[in-house]
Amino acid sequence: MTSRPDLRHPAARAFGWLTLIGVALGIAVGLFFSGALTATGVTSADLPPLAAPTSAPTTTATPKAAPTTEAPEKDEGPKPKLSPVPGDRVAPGERFPIVGVLPTVDKGTVLQVQVKDSDGPWDDFPVTVAATEGGRFETKIYTSRTGERKFRVTDKASGDSTPDITVTIG
Repeated sequence: MTSRPDLRHPAARAFGWLTLIGVALGIAVGLFFSGALTATGVTSADLPPLAAPTSAPTTTATPKAAPTTEAPEKDEGPKPKLSPVPGDRVAPGERFPIVGVLPTVDKGTVLQVQVKDSDGPWDDFPVTVAATEGGRFETKIYTSRTGERKFRVTDKASGDSTPDITVTIG
């Protein structure tokens, strides 16, 4: 008796090779994109859930000041203000608040967040915010570009802007 060698069907052999190549490509592509996302700083740990900004004003009791004999200074009204980020440093991709007041704008005016890198020009950041009563505004932004970046909020119609704040990303 002669024994025949066990020959597999060519279609089964091709299917096996295609499966092996597909698995290898899937692993390679998955590792590549995982590394790319980590390198840009975008991970689930860096993106906390957004909290809705509150528009309810808070009041605090202040003690009565003793009367003064000095003449009061001329009141020019409230000044534009932008509050600094707590600690002035955030991780890439971490959300941070932009809170301030631009008293020259009316309620509902759309304000543009702007960013400046080193000595470059002011560029529009892809975030706008609507002013509330008294020109107050509050929003949260994030960026994964690292380094020292300056932010301000401006009314593009009038050209009025808040003072800038410097935030170190990274």
